[in-house]
Amino acid sequence: MNVITPSSFMKTKPDETSELETECLFGEAVQLLDSQSEWSYCKLLTDNYLGWVKKKDLGFSSSITHRVVTNRSFLLEKNDIKSNPICYLPLGAQLSVKKIKSQWSEVRLSKNDNQKLAFIPSNHIIKIDDKVKDWVGVAEELIGTPYRWGGRNSIGLDCSALLQLSYQTFGQYIPRNTNDQISLQKEIVTDIDKLKRGFVVFWKGHVGIMVDELNCIHANAYHMKTIVEPLHDIIFRMGSQYPIIKIMNFNNKI
Repeated sequence: MNVITPSSFMKTKPDETSELETECLFGEAVQLLDSQSEWSYCKLLTDNYLGWVKKKDLGFSSSITHRVVTNRSFLLEKNDIKSNPICYLPLGAQLSVKKIKSQWSEVRLSKNDNQKLAFIPSNHIIKIDDKVKDWVGVAEELIGTPYRWGGRNSIGLDCSALLQLSYQTFGQYIPRNTNDQISLQKEIVTDIDKLKRGFVVFWKGHVGIMVDELNCIHANAYHMKTIVEPLHDIIFRMGSQYPIIKIMNFNNKI
């Protein structure tokens, strides 16, 4: 099955008040493992994350062909800028595109929907297997996005989701959490004076992306948003209690 809402909360328990594990995005496929009342226990096939999602957020979709690479977009009822929006779509949403006509792309909707087709600006999507060379630029588009623990939606996300979503546009699906991301087989950087754009800095439970030799973009609870600031300032604020664990070059594929 696929997610048919802009995003769906994946919870630790089948309960509205339980902790948010992550978010499943529009079009992403899930494997159903269990069921309880209005909840389904699922595996999110993008990154194998497990948790409970609302049944009403799931449906059957056609084959996925494209994904959203802009911060956010809209599905519209007609291929007209004045048309009514059906819903918004966040960065990372996946779509079944029927046809592309220059400015507009025709999208197949879930079989659960009364309206079977919608339209999205063609320059907001790319083919599912295409790659964005400057994946750090995708992360920079999220500057100012509010911080949300467990958030994986471009209206609110955490540090590891910022890395996962932006790096996904580079053609690689990586784990959801920092303790798994840090174990990826990447070139380890040992000289902090030789940092470059696309190098990734890991602390215990936190991660940031270098935008140049000195500055780092990260979603963080200190500022409660995604921000670019000097790496030196982050190191000073984290203090000796949270030293840098590892720096890795993410400009190379796994």
